[in-house]
Amino acid sequence: MRICTLMAALLAAALCTPVLAASAAADEATQSYSLNFELKYQTDRRTRGVSDTYNDAGAEFTVTAAHESGALALLQIGSVSKTLFPNGNGMTILGALGYRNGTANGWRYGVGLAQEWFPGASADAPTGVDWMTTAMTGEPTFTGMANTSFDTRYLLLELGYGMLDARYLYVLSQDFRGNNTATLCASTYLPMALMGGDAEPAMRCFGDGMRHTGGSQLLDLDLRVPLNGQTKLIAHLGYQQVANFSDLDGWDYRLGLVHTRWGTDFSIEWVGAQLKNRDFANVTDTDASQRRVDAPRIVLGVAKRF
Repeated sequence: MRICTLMAALLAAALCTPVLAASAAADEATQSYSLNFELKYQTDRRTRGVSDTYNDAGAEFTVTAAHESGALALLQIGSVSKTLFPNGNGMTILGALGYRNGTANGWRYGVGLAQEWFPGASADAPTGVDWMTTAMTGEPTFTGMANTSFDTRYLLLELGYGMLDARYLYVLSQDFRGNNTATLCASTYLPMALMGGDAEPAMRCFGDGMRHTGGSQLLDLDLRVPLNGQTKLIAHLGYQQVANFSDLDGWDYRLGLVHTRWGTDFSIEWVGAQLKNRDFANVTDTDASQRRVDAPRIVLGVAKRF
């Protein structure tokens, strides 16, 4: 099974699964398929260069199925941080269906649909603040509240040739992983304003009313270069254009090596992201400690296929 470095190593994973060739001895009416399982551990589980595990270690279990007709399916269960995805059970589930055609060494293309679920995870946050009443009374007065789910749907298009793959993703759901005015402005700028700090950033953030991030667009380029029979170089460059929140626009990158031995993949990667506004990458937990979840770092991984 080939190593796939697709969007977040998640959404396009199904489109990187090889199709099992039909045996010459098999009945012509019988179509062949492949079914693969992988258990993976990483010192930091990241999506688009940003940590899903609050810079801590994480694990995932993936099942991929591919039919010789080109039909593909994926199911993945992974760990996430409850700080980043509150009220959940610390788990994410990804399901994807797609179609892929072409050859491994030549041109290939694919299309797919994917859904991320974060069971139980949601955030209640204000959609706006009555600053005048808040200043007069000394008590926070909100103009509305919103309950936001982190579940996200995607459309995926892929085009590749040889060692290079390009893919485009479009966010079909109302929000891109729960990002909207309520969750972003309330978590990043509101606490400082309510504690007597500079309220201007919060006022600017809430100023345009309730905005959603559905319709965001993501672009990825992935390169896989075999160095020998057991080791390959992997490189990734991604860009995201987040609808209604240009401050979340930015690049992500990944560069590393994967070595396969005893049916196990050992990886070392340099991973990070560069958002237009780094404020949104500084996340405070319930103990008031803060971590920057897009900071570049070395990520180690071990993946076992069976």
